[in-house]
Amino acid sequence: MSEIKGINDLSTDENDLVRNISDLEDKLAKQVNLFTDISRIGTVITSIFDLDSILPMVMESAITMVKAEVGQMVVFEENGGIEGSVCWGITREVTGSIRNNKDICLWDYIFEKKEWLKISDLGDNPEWELKPGSAHIKSLMAAPLFSQKRIVGAIVIANKIDDNDFSEEDYFILEIITRFAAVAVENSYLHGEALAKQRLEADIDMARQLQNLLMPDKLIENEKLKVTAYNAMAMQVGGDFYDIVQLSRNKFILVVADVSSKGFPASLLMTSARSLIRAYVIETSSLSEIVVNVNEQLCGDSAALKGMFVTLIMVYLDFDNGEIKSINAGHPPGWINYPDGRIAELRTGGPFVGQFKGLNYSEQTLPLVPGSRIFLYTDGIYECVNFEGKMLGISGIRTFFKENKAQPPENFEKRMKQLLETYSVDPERIDDTTYILADIR
Repeated sequence: MSEIKGINDLSTDENDLVRNISDLEDKLAKQVNLFTDISRIGTVITSIFDLDSILPMVMESAITMVKAEVGQMVVFEENGGIEGSVCWGITREVTGSIRNNKDICLWDYIFEKKEWLKISDLGDNPEWELKPGSAHIKSLMAAPLFSQKRIVGAIVIANKIDDNDFSEEDYFILEIITRFAAVAVENSYLHGEALAKQRLEADIDMARQLQNLLMPDKLIENEKLKVTAYNAMAMQVGGDFYDIVQLSRNKFILVVADVSSKGFPASLLMTSARSLIRAYVIETSSLSEIVVNVNEQLCGDSAALKGMFVTLIMVYLDFDNGEIKSINAGHPPGWINYPDGRIAELRTGGPFVGQFKGLNYSEQTLPLVPGSRIFLYTDGIYECVNFEGKMLGISGIRTFFKENKAQPPENFEKRMKQLLETYSVDPERIDDTTYILADIR
């Protein structure tokens, strides 16, 4: 039976082998601990979304792991300006005074070159110098923070605690930390953008709800009149609007209008125009006077409108006098289909409102006949195109109106939707779409 040798019984070669194995085990254990520490730091850093919390955490981790005396971290704007920073024993004034022989400061150099900078002795370096009396900095490492090939920041650490030069292991540690830091900074931006998007979407949703509240019911029906309306925005909010104002039991005003834009700007102008119309229809039954007043008021804010204007068509139904009065301010023509098959166009009026003061507008008067149908719409209905690139056009809408003049409102709306789906293949050509269908009984 062989005897197990003790350490004292081993040969010199065997002793060297044991020591080498022990050293390797120690180094391996050290590396494992190092990786464990760095991974823990990385987990913590990348889990934080607040930039003001990320910077101190990264700075403290880098100083501690590399065993440096001082350091600083900055976050760059897209143009290279410094958006934020955190200092650890060294001020921005000091790092800003570290310049090369081309008078480029440390941070500008890192941003422009997008590469590491390692200086063993700043006091004896032909390319770099520190403004005398600023601080005692002997050695330093500066590293960029990359995120998807874009530099988002940089970090500098200076002066090893043991007064030695920075080693390859220090370089490795700082490189890993900067990668975690870059991810954390980018995550903070994305998180901020996500929160801003959520707030914007909430605001847009509220605006959409408020805009919908400004629109009357899409179905109004009594013994004299039945009105159905359709409204679809190209965006969540838009510039089309319609209104149905009952002045008395036998007098109604129908309005369809369109702002020359889309989205929020158009919705704001739409709200202003609607409010003005509502205010003036209470004061007077003269359509021309209403439109003149609306135009003058909007022109007073023309600088804020930035070129936007409003087209509108307004119809006054007077059952007491048996009259239909209308006015068209730069809007596509409306139509009245009479029981005898005749179609009257509502074109009389003047230019669009909101850009030119001092304009006059003319009214058109037609007979109010039971059994007639009125159709008012915006250009979003006819400016769309089909798969062949052909625009529906005003003539196409007129043909549709004529062919479906006897259809109940429900069927008319169903067929109109089918028509619009056929002519809505190009998203770039889809606009706010609104129409009113009024049947006189």
